[in-house]
Amino acid sequence: MQQFEAEHKIINPEDFEKNFSTLNLGPTHPATHGIFQNILTMNGETIEDAVQTIGYIHRAFEKIAEWRPYYQITPLTDRLNYCSAPINNLGWHMTVEKLLGIKSTKRIDYMRIIVMELARIADHLICNSVIGVDSGALTGFVYMFEKREMIYDIYEEICGARLTSNIGRIGGFDRDFTPSVIQKIRELLVELPKTINQFENLLMRNRIFMDRTINVGSISAERALNYSFSGPCLRAAGVDYDVRVMNPYSSYEDFDFTIPLGINGDTYDRFCVRQEEIKQSLHLIKSALENLPVGAYHMDVPEFYLPPKDKVYSEMESLIWHFKIVMGEINVPVGEVYHAVEGGNGELGFYLVSDGGRTPFRLHFRRPGFIYYQAFPEMIKGSVLSDAILTMSSMNVIAGELDA
Repeated sequence: MQQFEAEHKIINPEDFEKNFSTLNLGPTHPATHGIFQNILTMNGETIEDAVQTIGYIHRAFEKIAEWRPYYQITPLTDRLNYCSAPINNLGWHMTVEKLLGIKSTKRIDYMRIIVMELARIADHLICNSVIGVDSGALTGFVYMFEKREMIYDIYEEICGARLTSNIGRIGGFDRDFTPSVIQKIRELLVELPKTINQFENLLMRNRIFMDRTINVGSISAERALNYSFSGPCLRAAGVDYDVRVMNPYSSYEDFDFTIPLGINGDTYDRFCVRQEEIKQSLHLIKSALENLPVGAYHMDVPEFYLPPKDKVYSEMESLIWHFKIVMGEINVPVGEVYHAVEGGNGELGFYLVSDGGRTPFRLHFRRPGFIYYQAFPEMIKGSVLSDAILTMSSMNVIAGELDA
């Protein structure tokens, strides 16, 4: 009780009527960038207390997954952080491969790195351009979204989809990178740095933007660790932790790249960390593309990889595998695994328990946004309402990832 009273001021009802008001920020409001609610106790423009309410978009993905074959779960992961869906897709595939004991080829690993870093860039473009909008600068948003469309064009060339990508397959990709894909990636590597420079020139030394973001929504490294922060929000507080370095996957250990860090853990630091991460992602994409190994773009796992249509029509074995995969008649080994990737918002983990059946016995998504959103009331107490909006934007809270 004492701890609750310390965290939430017990306000005398008479004093409340004189000095305080209650404001519902959300659950559906343009400024919240998603479907979630914050009940704010306001003293004029100053936030005295805040209680967040989540669950408005909860879709029970983890429970649905218990009734789906493994390859049919990929579209569910699309709808977690839909701003960087391919990272969700490929993270799930790697989790299943870990359970099956499958080791992917270097070509598959490098192709995955290219796709995941493209998704990270798209995620950061959205987040930082929205921070600009919420501080009153709309122009940069238009610049950045133009380049995001270039990334979506690459997705479309690879898998035929744009936002919810369902990209790749357990065991690799369903098709190799075409010359058109390679060309579009090279064009992005040339064009995006120019736009990034324009965007930074517009905002990073802009006095209005700096006043709106520096020392706004700050959190210390100690408090961030206590809340189990990860991703850009943790690195902005000065903690050098990145899953790609600490627990490498998909051959990230083959690449040399820098992990940017902030100092104050405020909105400005989170903005700057993401800007630098975009540049590092471009460096990783360029390195992976220049050193793309030869070899197969999918593993020999007929239990999960749909055979080519021409073989389905002409070979009995291919027809059988096609039927078994589509009908979800593939059993997997008994096991319990956890695999994490560095998502757009931090450590995106998949905890998978198999009882040897055709569907997971249990599947849990570690959604970074759900974890660090718990700190939002602490980060906005004592600030004004407009600062709360910028803080939320810089945390990049995605409703789909928050509620799963």
